[in-house]
Amino acid sequence: MTSRPASGPGAGSEQPDEANAVDGQAGAEEAAAAPRWSRPVALVVAAAFFMENLDATILSTATASVARDFGVQPAQLGIAVTGYLVAVAAFIPLGAWLAERWGARRVFLAAVVLFTLASLACALSPDLVALTTARVVQGAAGAMMVPIGRLIVLRSTEKSELIKAIAYLTWPALAAPVVAPLIGGLLTEHLGWEWVFLVNVPIGALLLVAAWRVVPSPEVGDRHPLDWPGLLLVVGAIVALVVAFELLGDKATVLFGVLLAVVALALGLAAGRWFRRARHPLLDLEPFRVATFRVTNLSGSLYRAVVNGVPFVVPLLLQDGLGWSPVEAGLMLMWVFVGNLGVKPFTTPLMHRFRIVPIIVVATVGLAATFVAAALVGPGTSPVLVAAILLVSGVFRSVGFTAYNTLQFADVPAAQIAPANAIASITGQLAVGLGVALTALTVRVADTVATAEGVGGAATGYQVALVVLAALALLSLPEGLRLPRGAGDSLRRRA
Repeated sequence: MTSRPASGPGAGSEQPDEANAVDGQAGAEEAAAAPRWSRPVALVVAAAFFMENLDATILSTATASVARDFGVQPAQLGIAVTGYLVAVAAFIPLGAWLAERWGARRVFLAAVVLFTLASLACALSPDLVALTTARVVQGAAGAMMVPIGRLIVLRSTEKSELIKAIAYLTWPALAAPVVAPLIGGLLTEHLGWEWVFLVNVPIGALLLVAAWRVVPSPEVGDRHPLDWPGLLLVVGAIVALVVAFELLGDKATVLFGVLLAVVALALGLAAGRWFRRARHPLLDLEPFRVATFRVTNLSGSLYRAVVNGVPFVVPLLLQDGLGWSPVEAGLMLMWVFVGNLGVKPFTTPLMHRFRIVPIIVVATVGLAATFVAAALVGPGTSPVLVAAILLVSGVFRSVGFTAYNTLQFADVPAAQIAPANAIASITGQLAVGLGVALTALTVRVADTVATAEGVGGAATGYQVALVVLAALALLSLPEGLRLPRGAGDSLRRRA
């Protein structure tokens, strides 16, 4: 017996109403599941970024005071600086696995607590061994705090809001190295070197309270076992490379530095081969198939290295080369920060209005031009002109840095955000070490050559280093120019 279709006005309208109800429910569920931009979360993570980035560089200004109290040579404190950088670089891959296994929010909060306690331990250290140990713990906490914080923001932000989110996360990396010499100098001179670390205690406590209130609780990922062979290979490669950077800057250890760099390369190649065949690799290299991610983490790392070399070389040029006082040099470097901060309100509209690749090109060329201008500064140059050069340099620095950091995640699928974030964190951290080490090496080589030839003066090495940094900045462009015309356009679409 065949059933007849229902008839009549009530029966005829019943099925469409049910369909509309189902569609409406599905749409509501989809909207609820979509990632939402959260300014409070971005601000909390940015504060964590600033605390970690500041701590990475602030110790250099207190070196003389710490060495005097510990009864050691200032050069011996290099182990505390190197230990921190090694720990940060080495623990980033482990942090990504912990976030997937235990949840990003839980690991982020634990990292803030550990970083704060390690800062207190640094301030209370009675000798160099204790300080170095505390700095390693501090670096390990920073390695988990910063990448996982960015992962939380990326997972809770849709593509159309990514430019805005990355703008919040970029300013700490730009500002911290610039203001660290001045803040560190003031704290050391007026309160004692211990306050270089004690300042993190109240900041960390406030950050923990804020993070507890606003950071979401994303779902825990797959609890797959830890890839121990991959971890050992990548940590060995990173540690060897970071230490090699430090050794290459000293004439007495340059040969050992080269050997360590070769070891790092061999371990890195072995790690890459292992990750391609492992069932649950510590680092998933799949994001490198995305053109924008690949370019921003290869040639883009060269740009980041250049950017991080400037806060190191400019104060030395002004102090050792031109005879300025440390306070004068620190205050002058603040104009770079003014440029960074001043252009920040315009970076988001700029990248919504124009394509990102041309923005990177203009910012890079402009940045290189300011490096050359800074290299031409002499004893008779007006401080107003020096300030103007550094301010413009800060503007280009901020725009280019933000554009690179935004573009790297533009086309990465949501499922690959976690491994992409881990890779980006590693390349970014290595770029910091590379920038400072390469700049220091250039200064030493230039000074040696100038002395042998009987030419130049006290500022020669620093001037040559700035020109080399300008050339390296331009070398970061060719690969990016090969990107498709529409690269990063998904960021410009409004939700």
